Formats: sequence, C-alpha cells, structure tokens
Amino acid sequence: MKPYANLHTHSTHSDGGFSPRRLAQAAKEEGYGAIAVTDHDTVTGYPELKAECDKLGLETIFGAEFSSPSTMLAEYTEQAATFHIVGYHFDPEYPPMKQYLEDMSIRETDQTRVLFERGVRLGKIKGISWDEVLEFNKGITWLCNDHLFRAMLHKGVISQEDRGWYFTELFGVHRYEVPPCREFKQEHEIIQLIRDAGGIAILAHPYDQLQYVEPLMEMGLEGIEVWHRGLEKRGQCEQALKLALEKDLYISGGSGACR
Repeated sequence: MKPYANLHTHSTHSDGGFSPRRLAQAAKEEGYGAIAVTDHDTVTGYPELKAECDKLGLETIFGAEFSSPSTMLAEYTEQAATFHIVGYHFDPEYPPMKQYLEDMSIRETDQTRVLFERGVRLGKIKGISWDEVLEFNKGITWLCNDHLFRAMLHKGVISQEDRGWYFTELFGVHRYEVPPCREFKQEHEIIQLIRDAGGIAILAHPYDQLQYVEPLMEMGLEGIEVWHRGLEKRGQCEQALKLALEKDLYISGGSGACR
C-alpha cells in the first residue's frame, strides 16, 4: 500500500531536478494524497507547489530541510559531520527564521559564485556570465552547482554528458574550500528556531545516526524519518520505526522510501 504523503522532496529551488509544479504533478501521478517540498535551507518553491496542489486536489505540507553541523558527529569527516533537520509548518515570516533563510541563500549562492568565477579564471567555464546564470534562475535565491549547470545546458555551452566532469572538477569537495560568508546553526539552535517559529522538528534520513535521537529529543526534536532510501540501503528502516514508536515520536518519510 502506497503511503498517503511524500514528506521529503527537493525542487529546482534547491538541488532537485523537478520544478515545484512538476513535483506536484508527479505526486498526483504516483497516487499520493499529499506532498511536501523540503528544499535545502529555503522555502521559495512553496507558493508554486501550493498553487499546483490546489489545482490537483492534493494536500500541501510546508517545510524545509536545514543542514546543521554538530560536535556530536566529530568522528565523521567534515562533510558528513552534519545533521539534517526538517522543519514542518513553521512560520517563514517569523523574523529570526526569515533572516536565517535569507542568510542561507546568501551563503550557498556566494559559494557557488566564487567557484563559478574560479572556473572562469581557469578556463573551464566559458560562454556564460554570472548575470546570465541569475537571469535563467530568476525567482530562485539559493543557487548551487545544479542551477549553473541548467543555465549552461540551456545556453548550449555544455552537454548533459559534461555534468559529472564539471561537478568533480569545479564543485563537489571544492565547495568546502570556500570560506562561508554566513554560518550554519548547530542542531540545538536549528531545533529551537523551528519550534520558536511554530514548527515541528524532524531528524531527516537518520542512517547511522539513530544513537543520537535521545540527545536530540532533549533539545526539542519531535520526530524522525523512518522511510528513506538511505535507511533502506542500510537495513535500518525497521530499527528507526521501532525507535520512533518507543519514544512516541512523529513518523515521517519521503522519496526513495522502503515502504
């Protein structure tokens, strides 16, 4: 039996491949009754999703996925030492939340611009300007390598086959070489911010992180994803579900789910 809702998706407003409108259509085609777009550190795709869901008779859930580096994950590499906390039903106009969302868009876009300009200096990016990238992605504030690639594909300066090479050569781990102009909040700060904005904080795809659920609960965490392809690959879906039921947590899941 298909779950009623897909509560973890990404659109072209962060690093997803579908526009919010197309995501709503895909959810309808797949037989879902509700969908949430949980873009990374941004909510600019929600109005488009809501408008299309209203046309299609789908329920819409408001959300975003926040990246949160943690000292609890010090045993991991720099890139992996991060919790991903999904906030649902929070008020994006709550001033501290609104400011943080703006800061995160500035952070991601600035790093992308720096890497773009580096690629131009090295002669690896040709035939497109940063202004053209911005124009192609009008209405999107959180710009990552995907937005650059789509603009370049649209202009015809690269082919789809070039995508992997460009990512490895210019982005990927190189993003960590760019000093961020804004800092991520740590897990306790993100959880508190979501709650202060009237929302619910959920731990996303907690594969190899289930041992941290209790300390996160002490910080205000209210749920965990139990159905996600990362958990499925590691055989941890049942373990996550059992933990959620034992701790009386909200249960969530999204694309790539194992149920």
